[in-house]
Formats: sequence, structure tokens, C-alpha cells
Amino acid sequence: MKIFRDPITHFLLIGLVLVAINSIWTAWQGERGRTIHVSTEEMARLEKLWANTAGRLPTGEDRQMIIDQYVQDEVLMREAERLGLGDDDTIIRRRLAQKMDFLISDNALAEPDEAELRQWFENNRDRFAASERRSFVHVYLSPERHGAQVDAVAQDARRRLDAGADWQTLGDPFIQKRSYAALPQSEITRLFGTAFAERLFALERGQWSEPIGSAYGLHLVRVETIDSAADAEFEPIRAEVQAAWQEQQAIEARQQAIQDLVADYTVIVEEADSETGDNGN
Repeated sequence: MKIFRDPITHFLLIGLVLVAINSIWTAWQGERGRTIHVSTEEMARLEKLWANTAGRLPTGEDRQMIIDQYVQDEVLMREAERLGLGDDDTIIRRRLAQKMDFLISDNALAEPDEAELRQWFENNRDRFAASERRSFVHVYLSPERHGAQVDAVAQDARRRLDAGADWQTLGDPFIQKRSYAALPQSEITRLFGTAFAERLFALERGQWSEPIGSAYGLHLVRVETIDSAADAEFEPIRAEVQAAWQEQQAIEARQQAIQDLVADYTVIVEEADSETGDNGN
């Protein structure tokens, strides 16, 4: 037929084919960019780093925490790249942390009404009636970033702290907070694990610790204050209760923001004895 011999027709057909190919490619790239694949090799590497830090093999619960942390880091890195935050790993992570703090600042600094604050205090009275509460700061060192050198990096950071370096300029960005106020041992256990909490409660005030391991990595910790509390009453510690309320709001908002990002991704964890993985959503 003449219509198929017409050069213009050929040109239009080629154009349609190219558009179709581009659409398929774009869709495939988008789907690929929203999938996080944790291979058996990557999982073995992460478990080895964790074991080197913790001094034992990870349990099933530890393994899930390792996966969750890896997925969170990977999602944040991809979102940073998508937002054009730069190519340097340190800059990306620091700017992400700043953006996350900006997103939660309204919740973190909100003023609760009196009834809400009193009710929250009643629901958490045991948190303030603990026999001992500690405020502390920490410098975090990431096994994911430093690999087998994380212990050496931590020791170097410790020497710099002892020499008077500003702790806020050292270490790696941490997904939670770098300073905590008046927490009982039970709350620190919930946040960092039993071994970390026990080590922290054995520290003297004002001195930097040796590296302490948690499921996240290594931490250099300095206890700022040690408070022994009697039965908690609301009025004398109202400011402290509000600070704790705001801290919890900030943590919950940060965690929710991360969960919302992770929910847009498909996570496939490759098992060592199979070729298929589990969807982490």
C-alpha cells in the first residue's frame, strides 16, 4: 500500500515507536527506583558488621532491626538524590537530618494544653517516678559507613573528645537524637537496647565512655546529669514533663515521616536458601 511507502508515514511510525520505548523505559526506571533489594551478600556483610560491633551473632529480632535500618538509610539516600541534595555522602545525610528536623519542628515545639499535658503525665507517671534518671549526649559511629574501621574511628573520636573537641562536630548523623534528657533505664533500654542502657547507667557523670555498642552501631556517651527521683508530682516538674512530651512528639513525627517514605518502596530481602525474597511492606 502507498501509505506505508510514504516517507512521512515512516517518520511518524518511528516517532511513535520511540515514544513507546521511552514510556516503557521511564516506567521501568521508576519501578526499579522504588525497589530496594537486599541480597544475600549484602545481608551477610551487614550481619558481619553488626556482629563485630555487638560481639555476638544477631538474633532474629536483631536481624530485622538490621534490615530496617538498612532500608531506612537507603530510602533516605534515594530521596536525597531525588531532591538533588548533592553527591557527597556526608552532606546528603546532614542535610536530610536537617530537613527531617524542619518537618517535625512544628510538632516538636508545639505547646500542649494543660489538660492534655496532665493526662499525658498521668499515663506516663512511672517514667518520672523511676529511682534514677539520666541525661546524656552521644557521638554515633556508623558500621555501615566505616565498615571494619569503625572501632578505630571510634577510638580516634574518643581521643579527640578527651582533647577537648566539640562533640557536636564529630561522628555520623543519627536517625534519632544526639542528646536525651532525664530518661529512666527502661526508656533507654527501649531506645538503644539492654546492653547499652546497662553500660550507660554504670558511667560516671561528665566523662566520655569507651565505645558502647547498640543495634545501630557504636556510641561514645557522656552522662550530663544524674537525678534520683522521689514520687513524681506534676507541678514541681511541669517543665520537665513538657520537655519529655515534646521529645516524644518529635520522635513519633520523625518515625512517621520515615515510615511514610519507606511505604512508597518495595523491599525484597533475598534469603540464603532461596531465590525469592520477602516484601518488606
